[in-house]
Amino acid sequence: MYAIGIDVGTTNCKVCLYRIAGLDLIKKHSFITPKKITEYGSDFDINELWQGIVEGLGNIAKAVKDPENIVSISVASVGEAGILLDTADNVIGPVMTWYDTRAQPQLARIVSRISESRLYEITGIPAHSNYSLNKILWLMDHAGEQQPAAWLCMAEYIAFRLSGVKRAEYSLASRTLAFDISRSGWSEEICSALDIPLSLFSPLVMAGEPTGELLAELSELTGIARSAKISIAGHDHMVGSVAVGISDEDQILNSTGTTEGLLVVRKQPSATEAYYQSRVSNGHHVLRDAYTLYASLPSAGFAIEWFNRLFNLKPADFNCMTSWLMNKGAAESPTDSFLIPHLRGSGPPKRSIHAKGLVYGVEDQTDSEAFLKAVFHGLCYELRQLLETYETLTGSHWKSIVVIGAACQNPYWLQLKSTILNREIVACKLPEAVSRGAALLGARGAGFQTGDITLSEDLLVRYQPHETSGRGFDRVYQQIYKHLYASKIQIENQLNRT
Repeated sequence: MYAIGIDVGTTNCKVCLYRIAGLDLIKKHSFITPKKITEYGSDFDINELWQGIVEGLGNIAKAVKDPENIVSISVASVGEAGILLDTADNVIGPVMTWYDTRAQPQLARIVSRISESRLYEITGIPAHSNYSLNKILWLMDHAGEQQPAAWLCMAEYIAFRLSGVKRAEYSLASRTLAFDISRSGWSEEICSALDIPLSLFSPLVMAGEPTGELLAELSELTGIARSAKISIAGHDHMVGSVAVGISDEDQILNSTGTTEGLLVVRKQPSATEAYYQSRVSNGHHVLRDAYTLYASLPSAGFAIEWFNRLFNLKPADFNCMTSWLMNKGAAESPTDSFLIPHLRGSGPPKRSIHAKGLVYGVEDQTDSEAFLKAVFHGLCYELRQLLETYETLTGSHWKSIVVIGAACQNPYWLQLKSTILNREIVACKLPEAVSRGAALLGARGAGFQTGDITLSEDLLVRYQPHETSGRGFDRVYQQIYKHLYASKIQIENQLNRT
């Protein structure tokens, strides 16, 4: 028997076929997530994205002689982004990326009707223009004669197109700013205050729970059995954590991609004043009866993309440069240079859409190699600050951090993480963790057991901190980075108030 996991990411989409027993990857189809360039930056091209997924399903189904034994298709995606549909299920307006900034006036309207602290108390997430509610209001303001009828987050929309059934999933609902986390349902208080009908949001289902079966026309088109169960796997970072066995509070996951974040499994959400002031996010996990403490840094892999564009580097050139840095021991060579990587705003503990990047330590001899080191140093300092915030809030101390995603292909970055964070880093050499997690959830939801999926030691690469260079990085972090960070945020806040 086989299961399919779909991962709709910011940069790439992957459609992966797995053998359920052991979750062995059989075939992967990937494509660049299609976007349209607009005056605001970029929007997802939802029609082209959908066509890419259908093509991918047909492609991977051909990899096995018995595609009728594909029993489930489950979809994970980025959070916050989604699609507003009218009464005829036509798309209303653009499909904004999660990092889109055009809905800031709508956020101002929201917080004028419900205080930021009350929003956090209800939803467990800090008010921010990225969240779905702002996008919904913007789209409703610009809907023209179209009548808004349903909002679906990205993975929910793809599952709807596969099955014809509209449903919402808890981990994605947690990223909308319209979900009551303590009551585990859509917030009547928020919807009423903003004149949004509660019916705009679909009934909620657990991650991996079948919402329907594959539509007949798609079965004929792809060769996948009509009986294949369709489900929503959930928010990509949480789905990826399932693939590597993160399941209790003693573990912490560093999920890397276009963004990177820290994820901890919790038994209950924590919407106290300290958590609110730190701007960290609570949410439902994709695991039953579990919650998450999650915060992301908007620029991680994106900072690397930005660097490559800046110096006109191809991926092969970049890989050669990072390999050279690793081989010459650059990860054990502290410098005073760094980038505060606020290229798309800042993450917790001082989360702001208005934050800008800042480079320190540039000299007349600075070349592309030195600049790249500054980028990686800054990414690691930013992650260290977030880790320290988590440990202050929870009273926990994690000696080891599990890493999934793009960073696992970069030993130089991983060694820097270990030394600057002063923790063991365990990199999972697991291709497509999010797709694997989606396939796992979908298979289980369809009633199939996957057996033991514990990662063998040969799939784990462990990095230990370098004590001597760690002291040098610590000096830069404590004496320069944190002070410049605080001053920069203060100036930006003052400018934003004027």
